[in-house]
Amino acid sequence: MKPNAAYLKTMTDSRTRLDKINTRIRNHPLLSLLIAVSTLVIGLSTFTNATRNLMGLLSISQPRPAINGRWLAQVNYDWPNANHHESFNFAGSDTQLYGSASFTGSMNGIFEGEIAGENLRFVTKSPESLGSGPSKEAIHRYQGKISGDEIKFVMQTEGGYSAHVPIEFTAKRTLNTPPAQPALIPN
Repeated sequence: MKPNAAYLKTMTDSRTRLDKINTRIRNHPLLSLLIAVSTLVIGLSTFTNATRNLMGLLSISQPRPAINGRWLAQVNYDWPNANHHESFNFAGSDTQLYGSASFTGSMNGIFEGEIAGENLRFVTKSPESLGSGPSKEAIHRYQGKISGDEIKFVMQTEGGYSAHVPIEFTAKRTLNTPPAQPALIPN
């Protein structure tokens, strides 16, 4: 019985499947170039933050909402006869938010301010007093959602002399102040 030609070819060809794949890759210039560039990028990103920079170029981020400027709100606090006109002065660029916010008419600086898409958050601090005793620090945490010329806020106060429930209110951009753009820093 004479052996089959295909059978003889497989018996005499001692190259493994991996050897055959390697040969095809080496003989294909575009695939070889792609592998070489990928290896270089992986090697560089091991020692630098190149990967983060490359991903930053590829990601599509939302533009910062035009929030800079003055905003006003009518706020009903959680104690009797506590209806106040409050103002918010926002500035910043990218995800940073700073400025001032009033609490019962008294202006306080904004801490830990940030914007992510249409959401913003920040913290203010104010003294809270009870009678003639010493004052205690109250921390006000604001979270808001921007929608055009309105920001819907929820504010939670902690610390001070008394417990408070979250307060909801809406701030509106003042008509006499156009949306401010971030200041450009000259080179």
